[in-house]
Amino acid sequence: MSTPALLCLNAGSASLKFAVFARADCVATATTPLPRALLRGEIDSHGGQATLRWTDAQGQTHRSASDEPRGDIAAEVGALFDRLLRPAGIGPITAVAHRIVHGGTRFTAAQRITPEVRVALDALRSPAPLHQGPGLDGVDAATARLPGVPQIACFDTAFHATQADLARRYAIPRHWHDKGFKRYGFHGLSYDAISRQLPGLLGARAQSAVIVAHLGGGASLCGLRALRSQCTTMGFTALDGLVMGTRCGALDPGLVLHWITEEGLDAVQLTSMLYHDSGLKGVSALSDDLRTLEASSDPRAAEAIALLTASVVHHIGALAADLGGLDALVFTGGIGTHSATVRAAVCQALAWLGMSLDPLANAAGQACITHGDSRIPAFALPTDEEGVMALQAAALLP
Repeated sequence: MSTPALLCLNAGSASLKFAVFARADCVATATTPLPRALLRGEIDSHGGQATLRWTDAQGQTHRSASDEPRGDIAAEVGALFDRLLRPAGIGPITAVAHRIVHGGTRFTAAQRITPEVRVALDALRSPAPLHQGPGLDGVDAATARLPGVPQIACFDTAFHATQADLARRYAIPRHWHDKGFKRYGFHGLSYDAISRQLPGLLGARAQSAVIVAHLGGGASLCGLRALRSQCTTMGFTALDGLVMGTRCGALDPGLVLHWITEEGLDAVQLTSMLYHDSGLKGVSALSDDLRTLEASSDPRAAEAIALLTASVVHHIGALAADLGGLDALVFTGGIGTHSATVRAAVCQALAWLGMSLDPLANAAGQACITHGDSRIPAFALPTDEEGVMALQAAALLP
């Protein structure tokens, strides 16, 4: 028997993630757990070949090689429908939810995509050049495949809209702030997903000062109180804050001005360098993939990992100051959930705060990676952006 379903597409700069949920499971309340996916997976090109991987409702993992070129979102969405969704008998699909990274000042909650909304989102490509385009390509591809089916945008910036104006303001002339040049923050769908897990892990302590570290190809931190975003490391774009896979993180703006005035670099060259050739890739001169760097004996790889770790520790300290304390730390994202090395280095650097790492629990990838008597507990938790998207989309449907 067919089951009315919601399809979630998470098109990023390095992969197309997807998940399918039964529509009946996506009814949101204040205490709703994230729904269980009927299937989820991704198309990526790690190792040079595009590969379709997915996990079914029974937890069985499948994979197959794909001929679609990585980055051709239309081809990838087509492969998803033709090689997986249709043969599996998924559907009918009643709506498609899309991760859209930047919502600007206008979109602070999930939004059904109309032609007018689509135009407004297209105007936000500049502050999110790695993600806004692929996200909108996913909208266009799904619309072509499912004409008439609601397409819904779920925004990474929306979770941070609860922040105070002071936390979002740059020290620039007021008229620029009033025009929307402010700190937005990103990875909001991931932080929303983690915030829903905290009460079950921490009880009343979940309402206190919690920092979540979303560490992956893109990386940021978010400081929570009462499960709401109070501060975060990314700003107007997804370039600021932590050292990332290919992005530089925090940088003296005077250096950018120097490159322009003294070295003759133009906007295209700077964009390419700061977004694509910096971070772990730039420092190591080897790779942006932490797995490759951890396996390397090259001292430049070790230096790149150390710089990443130092930036995480530095910004945890800054956000703890913003929050007025630190009561728990959560690692998530691809690096956060899989790199015991990075987690250990961060926790050991925070020992002065009373964090006591449990090396065995950390190496085993357990949820709690600190000793029971640690003043500040630390966790490694998988996030679920698609689960949050499904709840947000369902709330907009009749």
